[in-house]
Amino acid sequence: MVERAPRSKPASQLGARLARERARQCKSMNDLAQIAGTHASEISRLERGLRDPRLSTIVRLARALDVPVCDLLEGVAPTA
Repeated sequence: MVERAPRSKPASQLGARLARERARQCKSMNDLAQIAGTHASEISRLERGLRDPRLSTIVRLARALDVPVCDLLEGVAPTA
């Protein structure tokens, strides 16, 4: 399987924050996916920055991790 390059810097930044918070809480990708109502493969793509998530997805993930949305978006730089 060929890995794709990250789609955007914001997606990569968000993915890194998501992965850190998930790891901090000792949750697996499967755990987070089940709580957020998605698939572990989607969590993996998001964490690797291969997807630009919808706002609704970011909100679901934040709720699943019990953190404010702004915590996941902090430091995520918009593209010009």
